[in-house]
Amino acid sequence: MRLYWIAPGLLLLACGARAQDLRAGYAKADITPTEPVYMGGYDLRNAPSDGVHGSDRLYVRVLIFEAGSARLAFVESDVIGTRQHDVWREKVSAATGIPASHILMGDTHNHAAPSPNPARKSNWDVQFEKALLAAAAKAAASLEPARIAAGAGRSRIGMNRRKVIPADIDSPRSFDENNSSQFFGKHKTDNPTPIHEFGGVVRLGANPGGPIGDALQLVRIDSAAGKPLALMIHYACHGTSLGGRNGKISGEWMGRMQEYLERQFPGLGCISIQGAAGDINPRVVGGLDGNADNIETTWALGEEIGREAARVYRTLAPEPVRSWRIQLETTDILLPRQYREVLQDFRNTSVRVPTTAVRLGDLMWTTFPGELFNAIGRYVTASMPATHSFLMGYTNGSVGYFPERKAYAEGGYEVAVTHLDPAAQPIYERGITELMKRFR
Repeated sequence: MRLYWIAPGLLLLACGARAQDLRAGYAKADITPTEPVYMGGYDLRNAPSDGVHGSDRLYVRVLIFEAGSARLAFVESDVIGTRQHDVWREKVSAATGIPASHILMGDTHNHAAPSPNPARKSNWDVQFEKALLAAAAKAAASLEPARIAAGAGRSRIGMNRRKVIPADIDSPRSFDENNSSQFFGKHKTDNPTPIHEFGGVVRLGANPGGPIGDALQLVRIDSAAGKPLALMIHYACHGTSLGGRNGKISGEWMGRMQEYLERQFPGLGCISIQGAAGDINPRVVGGLDGNADNIETTWALGEEIGREAARVYRTLAPEPVRSWRIQLETTDILLPRQYREVLQDFRNTSVRVPTTAVRLGDLMWTTFPGELFNAIGRYVTASMPATHSFLMGYTNGSVGYFPERKAYAEGGYEVAVTHLDPAAQPIYERGITELMKRFR
């Protein structure tokens, strides 16, 4: 029996086009809610938002590259849980003329923001769609010759979040106060009872000794005249410094980081892209480890990583790019479904993982439609045959958590909610290896 299947790929090149400068266009549009909205990311909440933290804003951001006759669009929003990515990509395609297959659409996984729905079920959904299409059209209309450079720094604002309980304990506080609490939200009670927790089990919380990916990867794009145009920021870390008790809209640490950089470099437009953040939280998470929600902490985390990004940005010297082509390949990697779900529907034994890999000269991106553990993400980036490789999590779909194989024996939240069987990791990695052969 075959355990995986790789669908026929799509290869699109700027074939036959004369060598010319790489062109780029950037735009962003404000999507900050103007009325109360339900926020995503936590089951603890049972009421809509009650305002905005300070001067925080939410944006949808679009960066488009053009090489020869081919264009590639990156679309990122300061939100969480984008629904029906393919519907949104078709809408962007109609607004720009860029094929939907060439549109990489994700979000920053911001737990202090709402989730856009293309069915336009709320006033904010309508606001989001108008802003998205306006930003996409503006970016497409503003294409200009560009210079480009890539580099990396390091940031430790992220921390492994698979905490091992050190010893048995009895406490009225649950192991995940952002999900089920006796003191707040839907499960609040006037008579909290002790909860027994066993030493050795894995729960959500800070794990300072656990593995993370601390790479802060940047792609700097300047105009032909050397003026700031755009900055792509790749880093893997949940947008969860504000927990489930937070009721106000915020751009989270990612929004503050981008705001900080845009203040430092006038004219620059940022676009933050999440990496393999499935097992990585910020160092401080409201509701976990006794931490309270504190917007000042969120802003401090954003500015800390922003300072490192600014340092690396200043070291980069963008150069004109000629004769680069856009090579894009798509595939579906089929993975085995979690056994408990197969028992519920024995005709549905696999999970489809839509995957796009794209190469632009020395740069290469591969998408994952969900929350990939960082160790698997590192395998993906190491497999890419390019000088600078980037994993884009939460992009072009949503299959939930993808834990690495050894995590199933450890237990924990991500393993409890995943749709994937423990055998999924080696099957996925074989699929990625096959996909990368198309670029050699």
